[in-house]
Amino acid sequence: LTGCTTTTEGSYEGGTDASGNEKIAGSLSELFQQALDDPENAENPFVVDVLNRATDTGAIAQEDYDEAHRLYRVCMNDAGYEESYTQLANGSYQITPPPLDGQEAVEKYMGVGSECSAELAPIEALFITQQGNPDLLSDQDQIAVQCLIEAGVVDASYTSQTLRDDLDNAFENASYDPMSAEAQTCFSNAGYTISVGEE
Repeated sequence: LTGCTTTTEGSYEGGTDASGNEKIAGSLSELFQQALDDPENAENPFVVDVLNRATDTGAIAQEDYDEAHRLYRVCMNDAGYEESYTQLANGSYQITPPPLDGQEAVEKYMGVGSECSAELAPIEALFITQQGNPDLLSDQDQIAVQCLIEAGVVDASYTSQTLRDDLDNAFENASYDPMSAEAQTCFSNAGYTISVGEE
């Protein structure tokens, strides 16, 4: 089992909805403005342009996300890494790293990936939130569970605790295939990257 998470955090005051669920912002436009106000993002002209358009329109365009991802791919390719990419139903890309030999190679790859994602990282986190978390919930597990139920992957008895148990057990006892397209999209919507397979 391999797993990573990405999250979009905000400083939304009074951040709960009618059901008492904590939220990361009051609206997508507010969330985009928070990202635009981040000094690190403000230093990147590409990110500023995308966030200005998103703040004006209320959404990050698929074309802007695709361009951010293209810039990342070119950078990684120029650094000698041949990753593979699968576009998920939510429009985001799942990245499969190349074979890496040993911890040192993994750390080098992660460092290069971090450098190459200057444009992608802030845009992708917001784009995935926009696509898969329209209620702007702050609980990643709740986002994933809600999506899995709505997609018909699991029934309504599936809970955040069940998901945490499945994660802890590498999905060995899960009632569904965590690598299915539907499940992968739900994990992506929640900011998770999950890979389960033969080692």
